[in-house]
Amino acid sequence: MIQKISHLRLISISHKTAPVSCRERYYVADNQKQALFDLLGNTFLDISSVLLLVTCNRTELYFESQKTAARNVRDLFIEYCTGEFGKTAEDLFITIDRTEESVKHLLRVAAGLESSILGDAEILHQIKKAYHFSLQRSLQGSILERAVQTVFRSHKRVSNETAFRDGTTSTAFRALDLIREVFGEEAQAKKILFVGAGDIVCQLFKYNTKFNFKQVWITNRTASKMILLTQQYRSHIFPWKALIANDLRDFDVIISAVSNRSSLITKGVNLNRQLLLIDLAVPGNIDPRLQKHPLVKYVDLDNITSQLKENKASRKEAISAVAKIIQEEWTSFCTWHQQRPLRDLLAQRKRQTLEILKQNPH
Repeated sequence: MIQKISHLRLISISHKTAPVSCRERYYVADNQKQALFDLLGNTFLDISSVLLLVTCNRTELYFESQKTAARNVRDLFIEYCTGEFGKTAEDLFITIDRTEESVKHLLRVAAGLESSILGDAEILHQIKKAYHFSLQRSLQGSILERAVQTVFRSHKRVSNETAFRDGTTSTAFRALDLIREVFGEEAQAKKILFVGAGDIVCQLFKYNTKFNFKQVWITNRTASKMILLTQQYRSHIFPWKALIANDLRDFDVIISAVSNRSSLITKGVNLNRQLLLIDLAVPGNIDPRLQKHPLVKYVDLDNITSQLKENKASRKEAISAVAKIIQEEWTSFCTWHQQRPLRDLLAQRKRQTLEILKQNPH
């Protein structure tokens, strides 16, 4: 009996294929992921594993299947996100149906070579988060599992063997650095509000241990994670109801990163003194019309990305070393994958032999 072969396939929409106005339509919030996984499993019965990577600059779906092609999943995904027939937006996506190509793409993404900010260190944390989401639902097939472990091994080598991780090109770090640039010596006295409690806000708190801003408040719709952050970093809680009411006149800096909440902040800020508004969300949380006021400095995710692109010279120099490591790890994966049918056949024969011996002990 010939065993059917599964392939690791991929659909991807990113800053390289679509502008943010299009990408935000395909942003899958945490509370929407399970429904998408259920839809995929019920529609395509041969899909055995799924990894959904969602960041500000990309949404990618990796999956193992025997016959379901990437284009079929792409069309379903487009319809799920927009309610429109898949063909209407197919040009915004890349699709890959070969395991080796999917893994090479994942390795490059994980290394930060495909990021809008070269070497973005936050992407690996986001991959880990996506992997654990799948792991908790037993949706990590053998190919996907091996691919993710290859990513982790590659990341460790890049960190240890190259200068690619030296310095920072982090979005969160840059946001905090802007406070120092805008307010100078007065930055330490400014009152700062973090809106949200997701990955980016966690990074803000992490990097603030270096900046040491003391006047930091946080607000979030769900209290539990916010409370943990305030306890860990000794910050203050600002009521979510006050944010919804846009009662924000006490703050000099607002950094917002709440997923799936457009037009969250439209008014209620103090326009009589210098004000820094940093919007790191997709879709955006802060009304960009606020930047029309002369004392307001407004920065969105694309602004941050553009600024960080100016600081990547040393990382460019390390690209060849990183590419060499990725090639070596990818080659190792390909060797494992090519030998997989033989391993599966030997395992099957072993099981058959043991069954025969069990039935005929003498």
